[in-house]
Amino acid sequence: MTINRIFRLFLRVGKYLLVLVATLALAIVAFLYLAPTFGANPSGDTLSRIKASPNYHNGRFRNLTDTQISTRDPSQPMDLATWLFPAADKNPAAPLPSQQFDSSAFNPGSYVWLGHSTILFKTDSLVVLTDPVFNRASPIPVFGKPFPIQHPPALESLPAIDVVVISHDHYDHLDHLAIAALEPSTTRFLVPLGVGAHLLRWGVPQSKITEFDWYESESIDNTQFTMTPARHFSGRGFTNRFKTLWGSWVITSPTGKVFFSGDTGYFEDLKKIATDYGPFDISFMENGAYSKDWTQIHMMPEESVQASVDLNSKVYFPIHWGKFDLAQHGWKDPINRATTKAKSLGVAIATPVIGQTFTLTELPQHDWWSDAK
Repeated sequence: MTINRIFRLFLRVGKYLLVLVATLALAIVAFLYLAPTFGANPSGDTLSRIKASPNYHNGRFRNLTDTQISTRDPSQPMDLATWLFPAADKNPAAPLPSQQFDSSAFNPGSYVWLGHSTILFKTDSLVVLTDPVFNRASPIPVFGKPFPIQHPPALESLPAIDVVVISHDHYDHLDHLAIAALEPSTTRFLVPLGVGAHLLRWGVPQSKITEFDWYESESIDNTQFTMTPARHFSGRGFTNRFKTLWGSWVITSPTGKVFFSGDTGYFEDLKKIATDYGPFDISFMENGAYSKDWTQIHMMPEESVQASVDLNSKVYFPIHWGKFDLAQHGWKDPINRATTKAKSLGVAIATPVIGQTFTLTELPQHDWWSDAK
């Protein structure tokens, strides 16, 4: 083969490679901009409210406490080995114990954990669902798969929802497929400022959406919903981090006073929330996906228990664990550390299996994970 023929072959192969790379790049850009899972950016009246918010500065929302998303020591090398070669206990080896939702047992004052941060509960007049995620916790189909569960929670098994409450727009808290499926049977969606744009893109009418800044409230029937601060961040894409708000929720009704943390690092304003809105009958507190590399935006289990104490809560319920692999710790580590800390502080802790209906008068406290593989 002559040098000229080799050169022509090289040019031909290079041309095909260039076309392939360009096609892949265009496909990725199209996916990022056109796929509905990425939601939409706030505009119009909502954008005006965002710009006027006391919590919005220099084009972004900010936490009440100075917060760094990454707390990794830059002098230390990246610990890639634990991601590439995870420990044997990082994920369950068998489907997790669970129960099928029993609508006959779901009465006023009932609570059901559906995994991660999804809670179904009933006041005396409303059925409320928090952060509904029933699919993957990722926009990329090959990532974010939930752990295997004996009886995976199914949207079609749930009653009609009166109010869906959203804490922020991260994928493990805002599932666009679940929102679209819930829309026909759900009366209201209560979301942080800016998150309404996502829901509008997914088919939820404006009339069903209410957007909240911190410490704003609305009463529906005889239940009051107040969005309170959290220490976290937001964003579903590469360019919209901090563009929508995040928060926790206080939900007060004749059947009890509930605190729902969403995602948060530990911060002192939890005590202010307790003073202004507590004491609480139950606090659903983030307890999972923690790391020394992001200590200010997620709580360690011991901090999660202490936060429940700060909130003056009668019952502590650890959430944000047991469904997705989002950090380097073993899947049992969050609940083992939380129960140990709760016992040392004398804190009442509820530990139902996924799908189990319970009330505050009969707390489930079986350490079911001990027998799970």
